[in-house]
Formats: sequence, structure tokens, C-alpha cells
Amino acid sequence: MPKIAKRLLFVAAAIVAVIALLLLCINLYLQSGGVQQRIRSAAERALGAEVRIRSTSYTPWGGLNLRGLSIPDPTAPDRDMVRAAGLRVRFPLGPLLRQRFVVTECKLIEPVVIARQTPDGDWILPLPGPRPRDVEVPAQPAAPSVKGPSFKAELQRFWLAGGSMVFIDSKNRPVLSLDKVDIDAKILPDYAAEGTFYIARMQVSNSLKPGKIGGPFTWDGRVLDLPEISGVLAGGKLSGSYRLETGNEPSFLLNMRVDDALLKKLVEDALLEPGKTDGKLRGSVQLGGDPRRSESVSGGGQMELIEATLRPIEFLVQVGQLLQIDELQLLRLHEARTAFTVRNERVHVDDLILKSENVIITATGPIRFNGKLNLAARLLVGSKLQRQLGGMLGNNFVDSEIPDYRQLPFSVTGRVDSPRTDLLDKITGVKLGGEVPGILKNLFQMVPPQKKKKKSSDAKDAQN
Repeated sequence: MPKIAKRLLFVAAAIVAVIALLLLCINLYLQSGGVQQRIRSAAERALGAEVRIRSTSYTPWGGLNLRGLSIPDPTAPDRDMVRAAGLRVRFPLGPLLRQRFVVTECKLIEPVVIARQTPDGDWILPLPGPRPRDVEVPAQPAAPSVKGPSFKAELQRFWLAGGSMVFIDSKNRPVLSLDKVDIDAKILPDYAAEGTFYIARMQVSNSLKPGKIGGPFTWDGRVLDLPEISGVLAGGKLSGSYRLETGNEPSFLLNMRVDDALLKKLVEDALLEPGKTDGKLRGSVQLGGDPRRSESVSGGGQMELIEATLRPIEFLVQVGQLLQIDELQLLRLHEARTAFTVRNERVHVDDLILKSENVIITATGPIRFNGKLNLAARLLVGSKLQRQLGGMLGNNFVDSEIPDYRQLPFSVTGRVDSPRTDLLDKITGVKLGGEVPGILKNLFQMVPPQKKKKKSSDAKDAQN
């Protein structure tokens, strides 16, 4: 081998050895206790919470990698509130020589956030503290300065890939979950940010399942603003906006609208049997308050069904089968709408009306956040159906404000997952009791009870 080739090979081997030694030294330095503590301290100052890091490493092509990140739940230190597979930070080495730490890319990989509700109703959320503002404060003695080189840090881009978030109530039930969350943000001066977000799947109380939710966002260090949210819900269009103010007294404002959501798909998403349910849903909702305190949430909304077909209450179905009246076996609604307000941990149904050709059902009353309900309802029957049924409706029906309609007031109580009504008691004049079947269960997303269970329930009520 020529001498020049041997020298070049020796020089190349020396360079590789120096680089390998340098990488080893950097990794040993990063994994030292002092550096680990400084990294944790910087993260804790930014988040206002304890941060745990399992390991760190560095390569020129992969940047700085922090693995096994977690933030413990302040109410249960043995349980994590936030955990992530890793955090990758890429930065050029050149600016470090000029005491500038320029992060060209910061990528948080597969983070999982678990927000839990305390027994008193508050939510434990990983929200950063408020950014300092220009306010006058009393003069205080200057804090002792720390000597050493001063680095200017600069973050240019932040990515979040494959994240998820779950809200769990005080009874350990998931009320909201987000899956496959991606965020791409450009970092602006003063650590403000702007970019886009995308949520592949969302689930609300194991029933509503919107998806493909995304849009632009801005963050100024205190306020998160999502001005143009878009997505899909049961084949329909979802749109709206969201604004969150963090700090010592956080607050949020949500405006959402849904158009042309398929009723059959909504029922299927709730894992129920849709039967002949058909039609579309459209409406809007506005909510605001402190995201940590459910009692502070207030707002309202309205919903409307378009060309809807629903199964009526079981008693009317049986009567319709006996008298061969199709309308009593399957309600084809000409009008179906509701308006509601939210306050004091209640959804108050201000007005609900379901109207077919000869049958009208109305209701009003509160539904508590804990699932308890107390609705005052009415069943109205038109003159044509009155003639067909003859005397089968009993003597409890009285005249109503609607010409040619007679009405029977009744109540709906119990819980959303097991509502009860005294409608049969009112119609027959005999106290029977029993759970709400048919159309009311469709409204509360419940499966009609099996005949065997209903007989058992009726027998127990009869004994009481």
C-alpha cells in the first residue's frame, strides 16, 4: 500500500476515533447527575410540575434524545398524569460556540395525558402557569447573580406525534378521549406559537365519536386559540371554535355546530341496535367556564332532527300492532327539535317536541351532570287517532291548547342510563311502573328492554 494511502487511512481512522470519543464524552456528560438535574429543573420551571426522565443520549444525526418522560399525578405520586415515549431535540453545534442554543426541531413522541377529576369536582390538568406581565411590584433586594456563560436559547419548530388524552371523572369513568393527536407548530418570538393540529379519533362518554378534527391554532404563552375547527360526526360536518385561557384562573369558550349527522350512524357509534332509525341531525352548542370546575360550566344550544324516523314507546307499539295502525309502530316525525341551557351542573331541557302526523310528545326539565333526570312530559293524540283507538286511551286524557288534540301529562325520572316513566300508570289508571322503552330510550341512547326483563321489573313493582 502506498505511503500516502496509509497516511490518509490513518488520518481518517484518527478522525473517526476522535468523533467517537467526543460522542462518548457528550453522552457521559448528558447522563451525569448534574446535567440530568438541570434538564429536569428547566422542564419543571416551564411546566410548573415535577418532571421525570429515564435516560438521555446524543448523536449528530438524531440530536438530543430524552426517553421515558413522565409527570406524576400530584394527587397520587405513584400514578403518572403525563408520560411520553421520548423527546427529540435537534440543534446545530456551530451556534453553541457562539453561546447560542438554536433548536431547529423539537419532537414529542407519543405523549399520553390523563386528566382526572377529584371527588369535589375539580379537574387536575397539566396547565402551565401564567406568563409574567408588566405590572408594578414593590422594590425588593436583588437576587444574587449566578456566574457562568450565558446561552441564548431559540426554539424554531415543535412537533407532537401520535399523542392521546383521556379525561376520567371522579367515578373512574372516561368522559372524553382523544387519539392519534398530531401538532405542527412554528415557534414565534417570546415563545408564542402558530401551527396546525389534527385529531384522528375522539370519543365522548362512550357514545359520540367525532373524527378527523383539525385546523389552525395560535398560542401566546397564555391563550390557546382554535378559531376554525372542522371535522366529521356520524357522516355529517362538524365545525366550530375553541379558546382556552390558562393561568391561576383558567377559562374556556367552546362553540360547535353539526350538520347532517346520520341518526343511524350515531346510534351505531353508541353500540346500540339502530333498527329502523333514520334521518339527520343538525344543531349547535355553546359552552364556557373553568375547565377544572364542572359547576362553573354554562351555555346552551339547540338540536333538530330532519326527516327522522324513530320507534315509539312500547305501549303504543303494542296498541298499533293490535289495531294495525302503522303510525303507532313507527313514528315518522314531521317536527323534532329541542332547546337547552347548561348551568349549575345541569342540562335544562327548555323545550323538546316530537311531532308526527297524529302524535306529539313534549318535555321540559333538568338532566344533571351525574345522570339524574326529572322531566315533565306530555303525550298528545290527534282526533283521527282518537277515533281509531276508541275508548282504549282511558279517561285521563284532557283537552289541550292544540285544537283537536287531547293530552296526558306524565313524568320521566331515574337516570339517563335507566330512565323510568309513569306513562302506563296514567293511561291505564293502575300503578304499574317500569322503565322507559321505545322513543324515549332512543333519545337517551338506551336499548329497549327485553320482554323477560320487563316482566320481572313489572312483577317487582307490583309487589311493592
